[in-house]
Amino acid sequence: MKFELKHIDDLTLKDFINHNIWVQYYSGDEIDFIEEEGYNRKEVESKLKEVDWSDEYWFKSFPTKEVTPYMFTRYYAQFELPNKKMIDGYIEFTEYSGIQNYSLYVDGEFIGLNIHHSDMNEEEEIELKNKLALNELYPMKVKCSSNIKVDEEFNPNKK
Repeated sequence: MKFELKHIDDLTLKDFINHNIWVQYYSGDEIDFIEEEGYNRKEVESKLKEVDWSDEYWFKSFPTKEVTPYMFTRYYAQFELPNKKMIDGYIEFTEYSGIQNYSLYVDGEFIGLNIHHSDMNEEEEIELKNKLALNELYPMKVKCSSNIKVDEEFNPNKK
């Protein structure tokens, strides 16, 4: 299978819909994992060399293990908002902390919601609610395209 890299700024919702798991190239020790997925090692090394082994590039993953061995993995997901509207996006999974954030695709951009602490200030949250025509952003139901364990309901304001 052909190994292709995509710059982080060029990943689109269509990419996640067409292929539901994307992985960031992070370090040289991941080459073995990439090869285990069925990619040709020489082709992988050649493509990575072309981008100076930058960690700003992502590629399609075809998991051969139940848990991702990569530092950063993004899984296509859908989020049901309090008004029952469905929003596409992705879940970012990190090797060191599991699920790190949920990212909603709104008005042509991905908007990340860190599940451990809010990255949004009050003004940004109000702007997002307005874009989505919501009084409340939470709770939202999470549906992941993969078998990673997610809380089915996301509500960082729940005590």
